[in-house]
Amino acid sequence: MAFPSWIARLRSCSKSHFINTLRSSSHLQKSHFGSLNAPTNAPPETRGSFSLWSSSLLPLALAASLGYLAVQTQSQPSLCEDARGMSIGGKGSTEYMVKGSYKPVPQELINELKAICQDNMTTDHDERFFHGKPQHSFHKAVNIPDVVVFPRSEEEVSKIVKSCNKHKVPIVPYGGATSLEGQTLSPNGGVCINMSLMKSVKALHIEDMDVVVEPGIGWIELNEYLEPYGLFFPLDPGPGASIGGMCSTRCSGSLAVRYGTMRDNVINLKVVLANGDIVKTASRARKSAAGYDLTRLMIGSEGTLGVITEVTLRLQKLPEHSVVAMCNFPSIKDAADVAIATMLSGIQVSRVELLDGIQVRAVNIANGKNLPEVPTLMFEFVGTGEIEPFSLQNSPKLFLLCLMHLSFYA
Repeated sequence: MAFPSWIARLRSCSKSHFINTLRSSSHLQKSHFGSLNAPTNAPPETRGSFSLWSSSLLPLALAASLGYLAVQTQSQPSLCEDARGMSIGGKGSTEYMVKGSYKPVPQELINELKAICQDNMTTDHDERFFHGKPQHSFHKAVNIPDVVVFPRSEEEVSKIVKSCNKHKVPIVPYGGATSLEGQTLSPNGGVCINMSLMKSVKALHIEDMDVVVEPGIGWIELNEYLEPYGLFFPLDPGPGASIGGMCSTRCSGSLAVRYGTMRDNVINLKVVLANGDIVKTASRARKSAAGYDLTRLMIGSEGTLGVITEVTLRLQKLPEHSVVAMCNFPSIKDAADVAIATMLSGIQVSRVELLDGIQVRAVNIANGKNLPEVPTLMFEFVGTGEIEPFSLQNSPKLFLLCLMHLSFYA
């Protein structure tokens, strides 16, 4: 998701190495690319150069460069035409406004919330508008919340929910508001529960590789806390996302290809139900066949089944080495075919992202880059200890997979 950092790492880790590799392999330009073995009658220095070329950490970049040179010679039409006439919101529909019925919040409830939250609540219109019209959401709502509260503890959340339940007023949990699908909208008004003040790390179990956190902490802040211990939380949906919101939306991120999505990395939850009761969905045990899988029920429920107040997360060892590579393709299908073939080949990929030409153009505009605006795959390979991040035995295999789709450029 963090494309600028990907691009910077690609440039820093591969520029000099790629140039040296390209020079050392220039003698192969007239050879047949279908073979990965040097000719048996070649001189020793030639076989040595071929060995260096085939064991490169970035054969994928070499294949991409061949395709890039050819693509640059072809005229490319604009990939970002005026889209004002495009239909949105469903088949043949241009509606993206979420409608709802509004019912004023009784003053009695406002007084109860004031007693619970003290100064950590507001009825200010600007604050309510900010929470009711999130800038990242594609959809908008006709109404905004009547009250925004900022609880500091699980007990306060329970009291808030009980009061809202008594007065039959809708509630909307609010995290980082980075989602695009409108989960934090308040189409019926009501009470918005902002969890940003509940952002502490309750417990870290290094030996068990798990951590207990409150829902308001962001994944970036959590990884900064975990870095000195050599651990990290692998999901990266986007800057600003909070752990509670990531659970509610069942987020993924660019590392999902290796570590799975949110439902694969949450051990248990504590949730305040609609009547104010507090439940814990499971224990910290990694293996359990007893009872309903309430954790997976709550993950992805988008705040409709309860308010998450505590999360136990599974952690991973922080990689010591990483290599980033990019490869350009003539079409989305070719890029998708290489991604599938890479996974089926058994090559250990930690991160893979597919961008079409329009997305690459957006990256260029936002970051001042000059990347070719064609379908692009971005790979990351990681390793620990003395093992190179991109195993030498996988280099010819991955190079051949890309070459099958790029060789016609040469």
